[in-house]
Amino acid sequence: MAAAKVVFLDRDGTINVDRDYVHRVSDWKFADGAPAALKKLRNAGYQLAIVTNQSGIGRGYYTLEDMNTVHEHMRKELHEHGVTIDALAFCAHDPDDNCGCRKPATGMAKQIEEQIGEINYAASWSVGDREKDIQFGTNIGVATALLKSRHWNPANLSVTPDLVVSSLWDFAVQIS
Repeated sequence: MAAAKVVFLDRDGTINVDRDYVHRVSDWKFADGAPAALKKLRNAGYQLAIVTNQSGIGRGYYTLEDMNTVHEHMRKELHEHGVTIDALAFCAHDPDDNCGCRKPATGMAKQIEEQIGEINYAASWSVGDREKDIQFGTNIGVATALLKSRHWNPANLSVTPDLVVSSLWDFAVQIS
């Protein structure tokens, strides 16, 4: 079996609207065009892997059960659009915990590989709305795409993404 080409996807601000610590189904809203973008990526032969920092758990803002409920809702909604997520990894640690799984560290890539199997990193991508998503992609050796967002300023980026895009749909159109 050939190694999989994977798109490592940030969650908040990439797949869904970033409303700071999204942990209730009532706060969940797909970013414009996200389900269609994910379907386009699947049709282009990519496996879809969500890698998401969820420090709200470590900070005590919400529980693991809250996050799992949101993820179940997301998967159900995506299924209705004909989209399957192949793997999901998260970091529940507080940023001060210095763990090996919080992006930009590479621990979540190892978790994804355990779920998917061998990954063709040279043919894979990391996409997100924050600089740490690009640093994560660089650290695991994949191409990177940065979504325009309120979380960064082009003049102050410490890493250079391979693509800067306006949305997940824009990304999917450009790489498929």
